[in-house]
Amino acid sequence: MRRYAVIGLLVLVTVATSCVMLRTCWARLARSIPSVGGKDLHLRLPDGGKTFLQKDKRWAEDQLGASSGTLGSHGCLVTSVAMACSNLGVKLTPQELNTRLKKADGFLPQGWVVWNALPRVTDNQITAEYHDVPSHAALDDALQHGAYPVVKYFLLGGIQHWCVIVGKDDEEYLARDPLRDDKEPVPLSALTEKIYAVRVLKKVE
Repeated sequence: MRRYAVIGLLVLVTVATSCVMLRTCWARLARSIPSVGGKDLHLRLPDGGKTFLQKDKRWAEDQLGASSGTLGSHGCLVTSVAMACSNLGVKLTPQELNTRLKKADGFLPQGWVVWNALPRVTDNQITAEYHDVPSHAALDDALQHGAYPVVKYFLLGGIQHWCVIVGKDDEEYLARDPLRDDKEPVPLSALTEKIYAVRVLKKVE
């Protein structure tokens, strides 16, 4: 019996390792752009002087939409969007945004945000611009017009993660990362070498 238990354990470890490798390979093959590039700019958007953390004990255990995840485990996007909304004048914590999105059918079953729900949960004050392909031009244009890009990159193991861009110094984008309790925005290149997706949050015109 012990022999079969060891074999079973080895199979589980092999399967788990293979899954991690497949996720990592998929992440590397997805369309991406370097985290540094675009126009040479020097600007900082208002960012409240603080970072919302997805693991904040005030909301970390809250269920993310109708998914099996929580804000603490999978809430990087909602947390980043809450920061962008607050910077644009609609003051929302990740907990408040999560609650509003739930009531407005603003989540897909797996916990992904439905972007066209954003105006409904911000009294038609904020909208999201969806970019099929990431580009430095989209990031730079957003920042120059006072909008906040939210960008996706991958952590070790191919786990997707999101942060909000709040400025630029030369060709280096400055970010607030919901997993890092930094007093000041950090260079995006310190978090990742590549960007895989861009959404832009801006005021409704």
